Amino acid sequence: MILKKLNLSNKNVVGYLFLLPLILGVLTFSLYPIIEAFRISLYHHNGVRGVWAGLSNYDFILHDSTFWRALRNTFMMGIMGLGIGLPLSFIVASLVNSIVRPGMSMLFKAIYFLPNVTSTIAASIVFMLLFYPTEKGIANSLLNVFGLEPLGWLSDPRYAQISVILMDTWHGLGYSVLIWLAGLQSISRDLYEAAEVDGAKKLQQWLYITIPSMKPVIFFMVVMGTINAFKRFGEVFVIGGPDGNPGGSLFTLMLYVYRYGFYTFDFGKAAAASYIIFIIILVFTLLNFTAFKNKD
Repeated sequence: MILKKLNLSNKNVVGYLFLLPLILGVLTFSLYPIIEAFRISLYHHNGVRGVWAGLSNYDFILHDSTFWRALRNTFMMGIMGLGIGLPLSFIVASLVNSIVRPGMSMLFKAIYFLPNVTSTIAASIVFMLLFYPTEKGIANSLLNVFGLEPLGWLSDPRYAQISVILMDTWHGLGYSVLIWLAGLQSISRDLYEAAEVDGAKKLQQWLYITIPSMKPVIFFMVVMGTINAFKRFGEVFVIGGPDGNPGGSLFTLMLYVYRYGFYTFDFGKAAAASYIIFIIILVFTLLNFTAFKNKD
């Protein structure tokens, strides 16, 4: 009787039973933490018990200069990451896609994806050695060959952010290349053949066929790049510690949440900061939707 009222057949019931572990996992590890984090954000909470605080945690964070400094650092690093990573990975994907021999194409895909397999911690340690601030560092040794002075890549606030972005670009290049390749290979070859008949050169085809056809993929990459920029934590924590050194130049929003959650054990402020970050990401995502939406 219950199945008939719910308009479910026996096959549907079996299907939902197979989905039940996944549904319970989503409810337990995704939905419940989201609701609980919002509840904790309304309390002065130490992880065990809390005292009602209302919106005072949100008010404190919005008037905290440290939060705005972390937001500025996160925003600047995000712009640099998108500005360097997306065009570079798109160009590399276009070059790989132009390779005619399948074996060579697979080889280059594997080569570019290899850095993505390494953990963020391992990549950060390697780049700390690569960007060692004295002449012993590999990067500074190369500069010395050209008669240039060594740079404090990760010890000087002027260069720390761009150094981290270069590391992130190398680490995530393979994943981005694969996403671009999936979009490039979905473009109909008829468009290129028609363009060749009309006398279009390879560069013109890339500018007037490839790039416009990749608009949905560009939107996806920009949205995911924006979200990942606001989630930046592992590399800046390994390189700069909880204070985002040197000089706080690597102090991001995730470090701000981490410091309140696991250094001062003020989980109320950490949860409130997380929700503010969520709202910021939501606003940027909506702006991206508006910018990329199809127009008549």
